[in-house]
Amino acid sequence: MSFAEHFGIYFTVQPRRNVTASHLDPVPNPKGAELANSGEFGYVESKEYQIKSRRKYPHSLGDRLFRRETSFVKYPSSTFCRSFVPNHTSKNFLHYHARTYSGQFSEDGSFFFTASQDFKVRLYDTTQNFPWRLYKTVRADQAHWTVTDASLSRDNKWIAYSSISPVVHLASTSPDVEGQEPLDFSAGGYNDIHRSYGIWSIRFSADGREIVAGAGDSCMYVYDIETRRVLLQLEGHTDDVNAVCFGDESGNILYSGSDDQLIKVWDRRSLRSKQEAGVLLGHVEGITYIDSKKDGRYLLSNGKDQTMKLWDIRKLVSADKFRDMEPKDYSTRFDYRYQRFPGPVGSRHPNDCSVMTYTGHQVLRTLIRCHFAPPSTSGSQYVYSGSSDGKLHIWSLDGQVKNIIDVSAASGNNAAFHTDARERYYRLGLRFTGGGDSVACVRDASWHPYLPIIASSAWNGYSAEEGSVMLHQWFEGVEQESCPEAKRVPMTLDGQDDDYDQDDYF
Repeated sequence: MSFAEHFGIYFTVQPRRNVTASHLDPVPNPKGAELANSGEFGYVESKEYQIKSRRKYPHSLGDRLFRRETSFVKYPSSTFCRSFVPNHTSKNFLHYHARTYSGQFSEDGSFFFTASQDFKVRLYDTTQNFPWRLYKTVRADQAHWTVTDASLSRDNKWIAYSSISPVVHLASTSPDVEGQEPLDFSAGGYNDIHRSYGIWSIRFSADGREIVAGAGDSCMYVYDIETRRVLLQLEGHTDDVNAVCFGDESGNILYSGSDDQLIKVWDRRSLRSKQEAGVLLGHVEGITYIDSKKDGRYLLSNGKDQTMKLWDIRKLVSADKFRDMEPKDYSTRFDYRYQRFPGPVGSRHPNDCSVMTYTGHQVLRTLIRCHFAPPSTSGSQYVYSGSSDGKLHIWSLDGQVKNIIDVSAASGNNAAFHTDARERYYRLGLRFTGGGDSVACVRDASWHPYLPIIASSAWNGYSAEEGSVMLHQWFEGVEQESCPEAKRVPMTLDGQDDDYDQDDYF
């Protein structure tokens, strides 16, 4: 029984309009295989060489090292590390008494930061082995309901976080620098009538001078940090903009994903009319997240239609052509937070222009995130996503499932989280009855840029009120994960007594 059914909450689900019947792509998909061998996703060895090398050298780690060191030809590290896909969960994890909304490694892998519903953004030093040292805690005292997103500048000097408010806060990552700078994204200042909208997604530009944001007023914003003003307010969507990102290093290409089922591509070099360059059609429910390959060409998205899609923006539908299309809305209007997906999974948009569609995960309960694997270790040959079924899903580009890691099982069926919930109920004088939703919800995940490690950020415990970060590593010879119950670890605070909270660190 769902949460809504249990409490007698019901929502009207409309029939889906004019979509092709459920049609799942073949696996492996020739389109994805062609893309993987195109050279745009890392170095590709010739088929002849691959066959010869497999005969001569088995795929053990030692043999691959021998092959690399004795070969006359030096290949990129991504060809060597491509098979090192995380397949095992560490026994240790970080535990919070609040839901974890995001968790990401910095681009150089030296930091990991989390944003949680306890209004704290935590930065960890990841240069040493786990357990990581807590480097700094940024308190989001002005946040509303939760910290919806956080972004770290490329030079690791600044971190920005958003909330259900049009104000983004900017803080230094240095432990010696206190204070935060509010960046007001509302057009009319703090007393603007639209102050009630929230910001769901933020990203720094490559040079760290701008922040792009997606908001609940159906707009995307570009903010100049130096001048403290909004440079662009783009009004191309008709519903909440849940996800935004820069498309390339120049900052000229922007992507936005919305609950109106559309992904829009914007080119700042041709924005005189504030019109998008084109639209990516394919999802039949709202967009929860988008991730750019940062080459101005390829894009990944998660949708409430329970699919993840890979896009080539050269296949976009022009804005003029899109305006002549009818109908534009294919959603059933189901509430993904409480209801089951009405299905069918794989319903095909009549004008679907995506390159690949990936299925098998669940995009329910919250805005589940997806990502490209890092180019340094895999050439971005893999894509991965969190899931509300408590699992981390990893696919190769051609649609084959590379690995599925059960985060719920790794946490010992949440026994530790239930114990903590029971203790807190007793301290408040309440009776803990147990039950509730005990399946973890993996909201975000981050693949280390240079190591075969993924850190998953999940909701755990009684009614998913707790949060955790778990490490998933690659081990040779492990085909199917069978890890023991995970346990919490003590965190080294390195003198930051003011940030220590007995309820947060174990």
